[in-house]
Amino acid sequence: MAESIRVAVAEDIEYLLNDICKALAKEDGIEVVARARSGKEIVRLLEKEAADVVLMDIEMESDSAGIRAAEQIASNAPSTIILFLTVHEEEEFIYQAFSSAPNVDYIVKSASYEEIIQKIIDCYYGRNRIAPEIAKKITREFSRMKKKEQKMNYFINVSFAITASERQLIRMLLEGKSVSGIARERVVEVSTVKSQINTLLKKFHMKRTKEILTMIRSLSIEEIFYRDD
Repeated sequence: MAESIRVAVAEDIEYLLNDICKALAKEDGIEVVARARSGKEIVRLLEKEAADVVLMDIEMESDSAGIRAAEQIASNAPSTIILFLTVHEEEEFIYQAFSSAPNVDYIVKSASYEEIIQKIIDCYYGRNRIAPEIAKKITREFSRMKKKEQKMNYFINVSFAITASERQLIRMLLEGKSVSGIARERVVEVSTVKSQINTLLKKFHMKRTKEILTMIRSLSIEEIFYRDD
């Protein structure tokens, strides 16, 4: 007789957790070995109980609780299959999910219980295939992350040439201050501020300050301009 697929379920909405576990329990060849309502709880349970597949929501006690839990589960048991059950289809979430563990797949909460069960079986027997639309999103997100990395490297190189005064100027521009407002605050001529902005644009090889500010915000590094000089 074939061994049952040992499944753990993590879902913070209690009625969904109950319904999923009931549906799985009715299926021949599947055994529910653990159930939890948080990422922390499922990690704790799986330290004592082995599972072949973990069916887990991404968003539980936090927006990325499932992803953090998957990383810990994979660290303890790399062969465990993580099957994310979630409403999220945003590219960044999908990319993070597939990067969290060696064995990962993904199914949306709108799927029927029959589809979820089949997905578990397919994952267990190595028949899981990433849906084309998910593969495209992962590819796009990987490309976006690569471009962000390139921008970050470029910015780091340029930052060595930025003076303390220029860093302060960027901070003031990030705060939405006008050239005339900056001149008044610094007690200098408007022409002096414009000259410094022109120097910044040359260092960044950009034509407008808006391009510099957009790049800084896209990299989420505004805080470095608020540190003490």
